Amino acid sequence: MGIEAQIEGLEQLVAVDAQLKVLRDELAKERNEIEAIATEKQRLEGQLAIDRASLIEMDKTRGELTQDHRHLGQQLDRSRERLSRARTERESQAAERELDELRKLHRDREIEVSKLVTLCDEARNTILNHETRIAELATRLDTSSPDAQGRMASLEADIAEKMAGRRQIGAKVGGLTVRRYDSMHARGKVPVARTTEGTCLGCYVQLPPMLFHSLLSRTQLGECPTCHRILYYSPPAAAATPDAEPLDASSTDA
Repeated sequence: MGIEAQIEGLEQLVAVDAQLKVLRDELAKERNEIEAIATEKQRLEGQLAIDRASLIEMDKTRGELTQDHRHLGQQLDRSRERLSRARTERESQAAERELDELRKLHRDREIEVSKLVTLCDEARNTILNHETRIAELATRLDTSSPDAQGRMASLEADIAEKMAGRRQIGAKVGGLTVRRYDSMHARGKVPVARTTEGTCLGCYVQLPPMLFHSLLSRTQLGECPTCHRILYYSPPAAAATPDAEPLDASSTDA
């Protein structure tokens, strides 16, 4: 294959890969938005299950403490009655001690029940908020998912079409050159650069004179010894044409 055809193919590969990046970024954005909604909904559903189980447990504990509080109240009444019936100092002191202990227990239970009532109310509000948020997310999924699926299907079709064209271009460029190109492209670099006056326009480093002179005839491709891009000579007039623009951008990731 002639060098001119290879250069043209390499320029086309750079342009196609730039288009593919835009399409893939758009596809990833669509997927991420849907996945983010679904993930948040799933997280809240898991938290909702935990909160509901916690509320059931707190309600159960509150019921037990309320019953204990009521029982202690009954004991207090009996203890007061015993104190009122005390006939001796010893009986009176024993009844007072018992009454003090029961009052403390009764008061502690009352505080515990009050705290649990507050916690249960907070848990119910949290559950209500989770339920509301889950319903909102479910609505967003139901309304946006079909549109998003359509956009993703369209993007996937565009990507498949570009990939088919890319394979055809690669076949024209040649296997060894394409492998060099793909190896560098896989590392996140634009694999091709031009030189017009002895400087690699990918990394802006001066090329060795012998390498530059070997490229002047446009009979072979070279490799930049600094950034290792596939290198070719492009006359200054050609370097200023719109078709050459994509390769100027390669200098940003030297």
